[in-house]
Amino acid sequence: MVLVLVLIALALLLRTHARTLVGRSTRPDHVVHIDTGRNNQTLTSHRFSLTGQPDYILEEHGERFPMERKSRHLTAHGPYEGERLQLAAYCLLLEEHTGQPVRRGRLEYSNRSIDVPFDAALRAALLATLQELQQHPHARDVRRSHAHPARCRGCGFRARCSQALA
Repeated sequence: MVLVLVLIALALLLRTHARTLVGRSTRPDHVVHIDTGRNNQTLTSHRFSLTGQPDYILEEHGERFPMERKSRHLTAHGPYEGERLQLAAYCLLLEEHTGQPVRRGRLEYSNRSIDVPFDAALRAALLATLQELQQHPHARDVRRSHAHPARCRGCGFRARCSQALA
């Protein structure tokens, strides 16, 4: 019986700690869209040959922006470049879909969330990446862009990748 009480107390303590971590993220005024994986509207840009579906589209003070959730902790190194480019792609898609400028996106990690400005530099990096992808549409031997086994373990293409580290 004492063991059960100790386990319950531990579970409540962990739950309180988790709520403290989650409470650090900014809550939007309104959730406009949630990607449930069923019958969702995919955002499409014929201009950039790009499609995508952010996890959430949020609205705060009349401003709409995409939010993407990540299962990892955000470290001192910040977001991965691929995460920033993915978010930028959703910003670009949302702009085309609504006809309104998108000034930021949000990355939400397991320990906190950060707003990423969709500024001229990030837009230019995204457009350069899209242009490079369009120049090589049938590339078969795309080199891995990192040296981190942990990133490979979480990759959906690991089973088919000849360069997997994990």
